[in-house]
Amino acid sequence: MSMIPDDKVGEVRERAAILDVISDYVSLRKSGANYQGLCPFHGEKTPSFNVNPGRGIFHCFGCGVGGNAITFIMKIEGLTFPEAVKFLAKRVGVIIEERPLTATEKRQTDEREMLFRINEQAAKFYRRVLVQEPAGEAGRRYLERRGVDAATSEAYCIGFAPDKWDGLARHLEQQRVPLPLAEKLGLVKLRDSGGYYDTFRNRLLFVIADMHGRPIGFGGRVLDDSLPKYINSPESPIYHKSEVLFGLNLAKQAMREQGTAIIVEGYFDHLALFQAGVRNVVATCGTAMTAGHVKLLQRYAGKVYTLFDGDNAGKKATLRSMELFLEEKYAAHVIELPAGDDPDSYLKKEGSEAFAGQVAKARPIFEFFLYDLMHQFDSRTVEGKVQIIELLTPRLMKIANPIERDLYLKEISRMLGVDLRQLQNKIGRSPISTADLASPPERKKRGIGPEEMLVSLMGKYPEVVKRVREYGAANLFGPDLLPVVETIMTQTDAGSEVDWGVIMEQVGSAEERSRLAALFMNDCHLEEIDANKAFDQCRMSRDRSTLKDKDVKELKRELAQLDSDSERYWEILKILDALRNKKSQLL
Repeated sequence: MSMIPDDKVGEVRERAAILDVISDYVSLRKSGANYQGLCPFHGEKTPSFNVNPGRGIFHCFGCGVGGNAITFIMKIEGLTFPEAVKFLAKRVGVIIEERPLTATEKRQTDEREMLFRINEQAAKFYRRVLVQEPAGEAGRRYLERRGVDAATSEAYCIGFAPDKWDGLARHLEQQRVPLPLAEKLGLVKLRDSGGYYDTFRNRLLFVIADMHGRPIGFGGRVLDDSLPKYINSPESPIYHKSEVLFGLNLAKQAMREQGTAIIVEGYFDHLALFQAGVRNVVATCGTAMTAGHVKLLQRYAGKVYTLFDGDNAGKKATLRSMELFLEEKYAAHVIELPAGDDPDSYLKKEGSEAFAGQVAKARPIFEFFLYDLMHQFDSRTVEGKVQIIELLTPRLMKIANPIERDLYLKEISRMLGVDLRQLQNKIGRSPISTADLASPPERKKRGIGPEEMLVSLMGKYPEVVKRVREYGAANLFGPDLLPVVETIMTQTDAGSEVDWGVIMEQVGSAEERSRLAALFMNDCHLEEIDANKAFDQCRMSRDRSTLKDKDVKELKRELAQLDSDSERYWEILKILDALRNKKSQLL
C-alpha cells in the first residue's frame, strides 16, 4: 500500500504532464494524436515508442511496455510507486503529507537521510577548501596542470581534502553531525585512543553520486606518485559499489539519446572525455564490472563500449567484462587507443575528432578477445592452436546468436587452419542449418478479448457505460478488469472524461497494463462503430466463452464420475441440454 494519500497521487498525476515527463528521457516527435520516439527500455532503430498526451499514457509497440507518467518513472528510474510519486511531486511542486511512519521505518528513513546530508556537508567542505582556502592551493595547481577547467571542476563538484588529521572531523562536529554516522560512511575513522581522524587527507576528491546526483561516496586521489593512488569510500547503507557507476547522473541523458555508453576505469579518464564533449561515459568505482552494472547500463543504452587501459590489467578487466556482456546478451565493443595512451593523453594530443574515429573502429568484444589470443600464443604450432581453442570454447558457447557464433567458428577455423567440423563438435554443435538462419518465431500475441473491447468502448461511448451498469459489471468482467470498469463508471458519474492515467493504476498486472496501453493509445478503430451493437456482440461473446470454458467443463467432469442411474446424472444432462440451447441462442 502507498503511504501517500490518493488525492495527492491524483494531484501529482494531473500536474505532471506525461509529455513533459517523458521528453526529459526520450526525444519525441509529433505523429498524429501521438508523439513517437525510440524506446528507452530496449534498443531499436525505428521509433515504436508512443505517447498520447491527451490520454496521459505511453506504449511501446516493440517491447510491449506501457502505462502512465508514474509507471514510466518507476521503470526508467528504478523506483517503487511511492518513490516515483515523490520524484514527480518534487518536479511539479506538490507537497506530500504522508501517514506517520512506524518507529522502525522512521529510524531507517531518518538515518538514510542523515547519511545523505553528511555526505553533502562533506562535499561542500571539500569543495570550499579547493576553491576558496589556502589549504586547497595544491589541488588547484594540480587541476591546472591536468588541464581541468573551472566549468568541469564545478560540474563534478571536485574538492580537496586538506593535509590535516582532523579537518573534516572538526567541521562535522561544529555542524553537530554524529561522527559515528560519518564513520559509517568512511569519512572519518576512530582512533584507538579515542576521537576521530579524517580518512581523506591531502587528496583531490571526486564525488560519487547516485543517478539523481546525490553524493553517496568519494574517491580520493593523491597529487604525486605515492601509494595508494586512490582511496574510495567503503560500502555503506547508501553506497553499494556493485550497483553504482561513476558519472551516471551526468551521462544518462546522453546515453539515452545516443543509445550507447562508454565505460572507462578512472575518474580522470571520465573527466577528460566529459570535458572533450563526450558525455555518454561512465566509470567503475575502483571495482570490477558486475552484473548489477550491466543491468544498470541496459536501462539507458542498447550498446556499450569498453575503454580500459591497454596494459595487462586493462585487458583482464576487458575480458572479465566480456563474460558478463555475453551472459546478459549485451552488445559490447572495445575502443583501442595507441600503446601508452589513455583517454586523457590521447585527447590532448589528437583531439575529440580523432577519438570519434577510434570509437568508429571499435571491434566487438569477442573479436578483440580472439585477436588478443592470436598474439599471445603461437598459432603456427599444435600446442598454440590447442591453447587458443581451449580458451575460446567456453566463451563461444555463451554467444546466444547462433549465426554470430557460427560465423566466429568459421573465422577461427580459417585463422587457425583447423577443420570446421572439429571446432563445431568441440562446442557440441552440428554444422549450421537452415533452421539457424531462419528468423526466430514471433511470440504469439493474445488477441483483444471481449472484456478489453468493452473497456475501450466505455471510454468513448457513455451509452455503453450505462448498459454495463444495467447489465452488471460483475456479470461482464473478471476480477482483473473489474476495478478498471468501476473507475470508469465513477468518473462518468461525476461528469468527467475518462482519465486513462488513473485507469492504468487500477491494473495490477504489468503485462495487462501494457496490453491495455496499446489498446487505449488511440480510439480511431472505434470511430465508425455502432456502440450498442458492439456492446451486444461483446456481451454474447463473453457469455459464450463463459458457458464453454466454465459451466460445461465442470458439469461434464462431474457427469463422468456419476452412475447413469443416479438422480444427479439425469439432472446434469438436463442442465447441459439447457446450456446448449442457451448457447445456440447466443450464436
